[in-house]
Order: sequence, then C-alpha cells, then structure tokens
Amino acid sequence: MTDSTVDDFFTKKHTRLANIASVANIIAWIALAVQVLYVGARFFQVQSSYEMQASFIGQSPDFMEMLSQKPIYTASLIVDLAGIFVRGIVFWLVLKGISLGLFMIVETDLNYREKLEEENNE
Repeated sequence: MTDSTVDDFFTKKHTRLANIASVANIIAWIALAVQVLYVGARFFQVQSSYEMQASFIGQSPDFMEMLSQKPIYTASLIVDLAGIFVRGIVFWLVLKGISLGLFMIVETDLNYREKLEEENNE
C-alpha cells in the first residue's frame, strides 16, 4: 500500500476515534496508578491519625501493634483499602474496554472498506 491509499482509507472519523481510544488507554493507566498510590496514602493517613490520637491519650503509638490486637479494626482497614484498589481496577477495566472497543470499531470499518474496495476492483 502506498501512503496516499492509507490516507484515503483512514478518514477523519477514524483518526478521531483512534485518538479517543488512545486517550482512554492513557487515562486508564493513570487512573490505576492514582488509585494504587491512594491505597498507600490512605494507609499512611490512618496510621498517622492513630499515632496522633494515641499520643494525646497517652497510649502506645505503635500502629502495627494495635492492628495485631484489634482484628475487627484491621479487617475494616483492609476492606477500606481493598475497596479503593478494586475501584481502581474497575476504572482501568472500563477505560481499557472503551479503548479496545473503539480500536476494534476502526479496524472493523477499515476491513469492510478494504473488502468492498477489492470487490469493486474485480
């Protein structure tokens, strides 16, 4: 194929859909990274909050010790952090699905155009 044939084949609509798909793919990875970082930030936020409260009350500010002594609080924290992580996975899956779907639409349309063009040339 020559470049002019490719340019005629790949229309402005194809370019627009491919650009949207690329942006959705990039945003998917950014959303996943942000949610993973948010899991870590949330853990450190809860830890520092506990340590601050424990120092005011006069208790031992050892967060890991408290987690080992209070399994219900530990389970609650794990569920909270897992919820944040799962939300990131869901965002990633949805945006990746949108990206792949748009790329498939473009590819399918190009395949139909190529097949139609081959039939017209015969």
